[in-house]
Amino acid sequence: MFRRQLLRLGAASLSLGVASASVSLASCQELKLPPVGLGLWKSSPGEVHAAVRSALRAGYTLLDGAAAYGNEKEVGAALAAAIADGDVRREDVWVVSKLFNTHHVWQGDHTRPHAGLAKTLAELGVEKLDLYLMHWPFAFRQTDLKAIGGLRLADGTPNPQLEMEMEYLDTWGEMIKMKEAGLVAHLGVCNFTVEQLRKLAERYPDATPEVNQVELHPYLAQPELAAYCRQHGIALMAYSPLGSADSYSGRSFPAKGSGTHETPRGGATLLQNEVVGEIARRLGRTPAQVLLRWSLQSGFVKKLLFAFLGEMVLFRRLREPIVSHAEYSLHQVVLGCLNI
Repeated sequence: MFRRQLLRLGAASLSLGVASASVSLASCQELKLPPVGLGLWKSSPGEVHAAVRSALRAGYTLLDGAAAYGNEKEVGAALAAAIADGDVRREDVWVVSKLFNTHHVWQGDHTRPHAGLAKTLAELGVEKLDLYLMHWPFAFRQTDLKAIGGLRLADGTPNPQLEMEMEYLDTWGEMIKMKEAGLVAHLGVCNFTVEQLRKLAERYPDATPEVNQVELHPYLAQPELAAYCRQHGIALMAYSPLGSADSYSGRSFPAKGSGTHETPRGGATLLQNEVVGEIARRLGRTPAQVLLRWSLQSGFVKKLLFAFLGEMVLFRRLREPIVSHAEYSLHQVVLGCLNI
């Protein structure tokens, strides 16, 4: 079916117009974010410094980190070095971090979120965050996961010693205080559902999230969530825009079929999916470029993760999406074909 649709369009019609090199994802608070950012999860100690330096030289102006990634001190050192060498100015870089479950409000203790922010600011070596996100909508009692052997067991299952509860409303109230104190410029959340966003809006109608960062790609388009966020002026940041590289369940893509968690066009990663590959071939693009274009035209800020492959290789890989997303756009029929 999708091949017939592409054939009817013709090769010349697959690409229409020239897209802007920068996209404005304005929420009701007129928030503007770069269209692509560097995600720092899985950037190992000793490697993240070079990754950040290469990304900043390649033109990236958003660094998406988190306390839970365990590398904020090295990220901060790389940013400071880039500023000192004249690669960037601090005011031109969006420094993003996330408050982890270990520092949510827990049973009346409202000091924990502020301790988490203080640690992040100290490790990054900045006085203020451009964007601070709540990483998940639940809290852990433990503040030191190393003391109990980590977040997960060797087989990937959650550590049974963890004590947790759903808690995000009181924590959001403390994050509002951080913004009022001038320690963060913008506030948002990660991995929140429509129901959770609604509850935040009911409790804090004048201080709703400006951003919701969730997994978004053609295998997980989350149309209801996307519609709610657009309706309420919440910018969407997409992590894993090229598809999930791995998962704790061991499966990173839906099986081919019509059952639960299956799709007729599944059975492969997005980068190896036949629909994505056919569109890329006809456009003379790579599958990654097609997926990034889908994300851009859907209005999502994309967070890209890169393994460290050596500084020059990394620089070339980082440069590709910054340049390529400005050169073409996908026809609406092609976007429809990517609803897989």
